[in-house]
Amino acid sequence: MPDAASEAAAGRAHALAASVREEDVLLVLLSGGASSLWAAPAGIDLETKTALTRGLLKSGADIHEMNTVRRHLSRIKGGRLAKAAYPAKLLTLAISDVPGDVPEAIGSGPTVADAKTLSDARAVLEKYHIAPPDAIARALQDPANETLKPGDKELSAARFVIVARPRAALDAAARLTEARGYK
Repeated sequence: MPDAASEAAAGRAHALAASVREEDVLLVLLSGGASSLWAAPAGIDLETKTALTRGLLKSGADIHEMNTVRRHLSRIKGGRLAKAAYPAKLLTLAISDVPGDVPEAIGSGPTVADAKTLSDARAVLEKYHIAPPDAIARALQDPANETLKPGDKELSAARFVIVARPRAALDAAARLTEARGYK
């Protein structure tokens, strides 16, 4: 769950990205868990965002739905870390932990475009009958909380590479155990 330490970490990461110069290269090492480890609420406070995260976890929403909401309530997710670093070059090396290895779902996509919209985030809450507090409802109506979209110029200097996938790790473990005589 996001906490004060994750909010501070997100602030440091965002400040670092914003400090790079055009001739610099920002290297982002990204893995699962970054959604909680980089909490940077937008338009709401941390306590409200944490309560929403708990509600989404209990609701049965899948990781893609949860991240759709989280990206739209963050100052760092949904491509916003890349936006902070622009126009510097940015390289993200990611370890996937999500079904389908979808870049915007890994850590809620701080360095990639997000095809989902504020309307999609509101629809997730409606689907799971989550009545958001006023602050969340306002934040999910605020155009300033829209994520970066495919083709946005702030993503033109960003590159994203998945360096490890769950399926590849399972396949390697299977080969190793079979090589040692196990079936």
